[in-house]
Amino acid sequence: MLAKEGESIGGLPVIPEARNAFLAETEATKEFPLDAIRDFIESLPTKEFTAEEREEIERGFPTLYQNNNELEDFCIRHQVNPINVWYWFKQSNVIPQQRMHTLALEFLADMIREILMEDEDGIIPLVPNSGGKMLLDRIEEKFLEKGFSSAQYSSFDTSLGRPIHEYLNKFFFAELSDHLNLFMYLPKTPFIWHLSSGPEQGFDCYIIIYKWSRDKLLRLRSVYIEHRERSLVNRQSDLAGNESAEAQNEKDRIFRQLKEIEAFKVKIDELLAEGYNPVLDDGVGKNIAPLQKKRMIPYEVLNAGQLKKYLNADW
Repeated sequence: MLAKEGESIGGLPVIPEARNAFLAETEATKEFPLDAIRDFIESLPTKEFTAEEREEIERGFPTLYQNNNELEDFCIRHQVNPINVWYWFKQSNVIPQQRMHTLALEFLADMIREILMEDEDGIIPLVPNSGGKMLLDRIEEKFLEKGFSSAQYSSFDTSLGRPIHEYLNKFFFAELSDHLNLFMYLPKTPFIWHLSSGPEQGFDCYIIIYKWSRDKLLRLRSVYIEHRERSLVNRQSDLAGNESAEAQNEKDRIFRQLKEIEAFKVKIDELLAEGYNPVLDDGVGKNIAPLQKKRMIPYEVLNAGQLKKYLNADW
């Protein structure tokens, strides 16, 4: 590993126990096809670090991978061999915040995938009174079912960096899409989609592509959205005689949500009239493009060129 100035940080001294552990680590050395590289590592000069020197380096561990604070930059700044950092980092059991967030995202995605696959139709609402138990409640149940405690579920917010309900409503779909985008020049391929009527959250749900079909879109409209719309209308009636400021605010919000739902239903009807018939084998791009064009998802999975390509695809 070379410093940006051209000075080799890979040639800096190592502590013997770090070198020995690194060479014994199958995962760390599996990329070394040449004995010469092992010979190079074995021939590195050694050095003992004082407790103060090591403590100074370890204090920076929680910031690793935050704001592009990569391992190479970290080693250059501290003038320390990456093998030493690897060894101390492994001993410290510190997980950098950015890495913790990625692990939490992957864990949550796997849990949501499991919940959606267990669900009869693979449609789970994010908003209440929509004809099914909300995703947030199902996630908590799944946590407990897997043997986690209520306290561990509550602390999951810290790993995500924000309350889980807020993360589900505003961030998960975009972050999952970006996380799965291994090659920047290829389309993103999220397998969980967030369908939304808009920012007022008249109606929001997650679906999974493995169960998604034209029939599921029809069911989304006739069951879930109808339940949600009816509950909002009923709530509107309950508030009719209440002139408090709080009630007025809620009435205004319900009015906006119902308008949003009405527009969302029109989009679904248009999709169906246009012959939208998602088929899993056609891939994410072709199946999600019509939804993105009608702004039925809150994040642009496809860029402009990809959107045009998939909307015109005839395979």
